[in-house]
Amino acid sequence: MCSLREVSLMGHWRQANTGVQRYERVASSVPVRISTVDPEIDPASGNSFFRSAEETTANLSQGGAYLKSWEPLAAGRRVIVGINLLTGEELQLTARVVWTRRELRPTAADKLEEAGYGVEFYGLSSREFSTLHQLMDSLSTKSKSTQQSAATSPTPHL
Repeated sequence: MCSLREVSLMGHWRQANTGVQRYERVASSVPVRISTVDPEIDPASGNSFFRSAEETTANLSQGGAYLKSWEPLAAGRRVIVGINLLTGEELQLTARVVWTRRELRPTAADKLEEAGYGVEFYGLSSREFSTLHQLMDSLSTKSKSTQQSAATSPTPHL
C-alpha cells in the first residue's frame, strides 16, 4: 500500500525514471484532441461516459508526447490522440498515459513546471509512424529556423 505522499509524488517518480528515450523529443505547441478509450461511471447518475478534451503538446516524439493539462488523466488510462495535420486530415494515435504531473515545482529558470501528463504511443501502423515522422521533421525544421533567425536578428537598442 502506498502512502499519500508516495501517491502524490508517483507522477514525478515515473517521469524522472523513464530512462533513455528511444526517440528525439521536439519542443512543440501542437493542438491535439484527447479521447479516453475506456468508459468511466458517473457516480451521481451511474451512467457511463468517455472524456474528451482539447490539449496542447509541450513536446512530441515518435514514441509519445507531453500534454499540458490542468486536469491530467491518471497513469494507465488508454486514450486516442488526434493531431490535425496540414493536409486537413486528423492523425489518430492510440496511446497510454504513462505519468502525470499535478504537483508543480519551481524550475531552474524560476518558473513553475506545467501540469500535464505523458503519453506513450503504441500499436502504430507503418503509415501512422511515417506520418508522425514527417510531422516531427516539420516541427524540428521549423524550430531550427526560428532559433537561427533569433540568433541572427539584430538586438534593438532602446
